[in-house]
Amino acid sequence: MKEVIVLKPKNIFLSGQLLVLYLALRNHSKNENFNFNLSKIDWAYPLLILPLSAHINSTKSSYSANGSVKSYLDAVKFPKGIDSVLSFQKEVQLKKNYIPISILKKEKNSDRERLESLFSNLILKVIGSVPGTSSAILYPISELVTNIFEHSTQNEGYLFGQFYPKKDYLDICIVDCGRGLAETYKKENGLNLTDSEAILRSMKGNSTKLNKERGYGVRTSKSVVCNAMNGEFIFLSGSAALVSSKKSEKLFNLPCFYWQGVIIAYRIPRPTESVDIYKNGYLE
Repeated sequence: MKEVIVLKPKNIFLSGQLLVLYLALRNHSKNENFNFNLSKIDWAYPLLILPLSAHINSTKSSYSANGSVKSYLDAVKFPKGIDSVLSFQKEVQLKKNYIPISILKKEKNSDRERLESLFSNLILKVIGSVPGTSSAILYPISELVTNIFEHSTQNEGYLFGQFYPKKDYLDICIVDCGRGLAETYKKENGLNLTDSEAILRSMKGNSTKLNKERGYGVRTSKSVVCNAMNGEFIFLSGSAALVSSKKSEKLFNLPCFYWQGVIIAYRIPRPTESVDIYKNGYLE
C-alpha cells in the first residue's frame, strides 16, 4: 500500500490546512487506498482530519500516527467515527473535553437529527455560554448539514468540530463523498458547469432544487460565519475551493485534485457579545 505523508500546516489559518489536504490527495484517484502517515503533524485540525477520515472509510485505507496526535485521534474516534446517539452519549461521558467525529446517516432521519442536536449542544457547552449567540453558532451547522444531504447521493455525511480554549476559536468541518455540486446541477437542472462555476452559482442562492426557498443555506451560512462572527469559511467541491473571510474572498482551482462530494469548513472566534443574525441582514 502506497504511503502518503501528511505535512504539518505552515500556519494556523484554514487556508494552510487546505493546502496540506490538497498536497496529500493530489494526483490520486478517489478510490485509491493509502497509508496516511500523520507523524509530521502536531495537531489534528478538523479540515485536515475529517476528509481523511471519509477517504479512509470509503477506500479502506489506513493511517499511522504517534504521540499526542495518536492519543487525540483515538479520543475523537478517528477514522471510524460515531454513528449512533447512544455511542455519542457514552463517548462524551468518558471524554468530556473531546467532540467525537459524527457520522450522520441519511436513511435514519430521526437518529441523524438527534445526533446532530447532541453535537450542536456539545459545541455550545465547550465554547461556553454567551447570551444571544447560540443562533449564530448553530445556524451554519444545521443549514450546511441539511444542504449536504439534499445534494448528496450517498447515505452518510461526516461532522466534526474542535474548540481551542487557548486561542478562543471554534473549527467545524462537514464532509460528504457524494456526487459533488457541479454534477448535482447537471442532474437536477441540466446545467453543464465547471466546479468553480457551480460554487459561484450556489453562492448566489441558486439552488439545485426546484423549490425556490432552497439554495440559500451555504450562502447565508457563509454570511453568518464571515460577517456576523468575523470568521473564515471554505467551500470545496470537485477541483475548486472558495476561501472567504469578512475582508476577502478568493476562488481557487485545484489542479490534479478532485474531491467527489463537498467539504465545508469554517472557523469562528468565541463570541463575546450578543449576535442577532435575523435582524442585521445576514440571512438576506
